[in-house]
Amino acid sequence: MFDIEAVIEDLRKRRPVFVSEADFQLEFAWSIKRLYRDNYDIRLEYTPSDQALNEQSKMHIDILLKPTDTGKWIPIELKYKTKSCVLQHNGEIFDLANHGAKDIGCYLYLNDVQRIEKIKTVKQADYEKGYAVMLTNELSYTKPPRKNDCVYAAFCIDEGRIKHGTMGWSSAASAGTKKGIESDIVLDGSYLIKWKNYSELTDGKGKNVQFKYVVCEV
Repeated sequence: MFDIEAVIEDLRKRRPVFVSEADFQLEFAWSIKRLYRDNYDIRLEYTPSDQALNEQSKMHIDILLKPTDTGKWIPIELKYKTKSCVLQHNGEIFDLANHGAKDIGCYLYLNDVQRIEKIKTVKQADYEKGYAVMLTNELSYTKPPRKNDCVYAAFCIDEGRIKHGTMGWSSAASAGTKKGIESDIVLDGSYLIKWKNYSELTDGKGKNVQFKYVVCEV
């Protein structure tokens, strides 16, 4: 049986930090291969052929697993959001980008959960389970917003939040903030946000940089 926490444990021992989201995705898939060998077919950036999943634009699933015995779908969506810093690991320098835009990052993570729910609905008998994962060193994601009435309050994913139902932008949100992501997020399931420690490194200035991750199982 697939255990995503075992995969993350294998990954954190090998790679405490990543160059980019693509790097995170590739190494995540490699940990799956290391642990499960040929028990799963693994596809990266998979585009489903189902018309119901591609009504507006082509859907891309970061990682799609299919057990070789059942063929049922296990979609995994990954997010890697970083705060600017320079880290070193095993002699390699990691100059991390500053992604900022926490409001958009929260929206996109919940949109991953929504996308997996849609896959679950469409595939039904061919679906096993799915996961939305975010890894970040921007620890403000794990904490409540400074203002309770911020424009993205409905999308906050700080520790202990339960995400369910319809979530939308505040009426005060600007058109620029919402550009391309105007639609409400609607979740059928209920998801407890629980952040866990991933790794801790020291930057060039001697400051500790901590990474945390959250997983929602659909």
